[in-house]
Amino acid sequence: MLETTIALEKRSMALYARFAKIFAADPRLHEFWFGMARDEARHVGALDLVLAVLELESQADRPSPIPCDDESIARLRDLLEHYMTEPDREFTIERSLAIAVEVEETELEDMVGSLLRALQKRDEYERCQRLLVHDLGELSYMIERYCQDAALLQRCDELVNHHAETLRDSTAEG
Repeated sequence: MLETTIALEKRSMALYARFAKIFAADPRLHEFWFGMARDEARHVGALDLVLAVLELESQADRPSPIPCDDESIARLRDLLEHYMTEPDREFTIERSLAIAVEVEETELEDMVGSLLRALQKRDEYERCQRLLVHDLGELSYMIERYCQDAALLQRCDELVNHHAETLRDSTAEG
């Protein structure tokens, strides 16, 4: 499960890095997309660290502590691959922001969080959640600034609120 989640995070990172390249002419957009890619890279690093520790403890081959939803994983993999194969000219800023919301709405971030919590990596879990809430807040701002799509903005704001509430509940437990 860790290896699958790491692979999906790497593909999300690659998609956001691609958007950074597509929008390189606008420094603000380039930096936004590069920041999204960088935070996906941090998730990859956190999960890689957990995997390395589990391998050192000879526990990496244990069954996943969270259920594996093969359908959700396949759907996200297909979604990412679809967008990675489209020509650059297909990506307007509005469409790219909508794609980012679509990717962030998938179960991937919840899977990352559930894995980190189940593996007793509370600090990494909370760090990832804080970064996610920050990134989603930035995404919301970019939608408001560049897209003017009220429904898309509402979807993104719901994601911000969901993950902020999850983080708040987690810190209240600890």
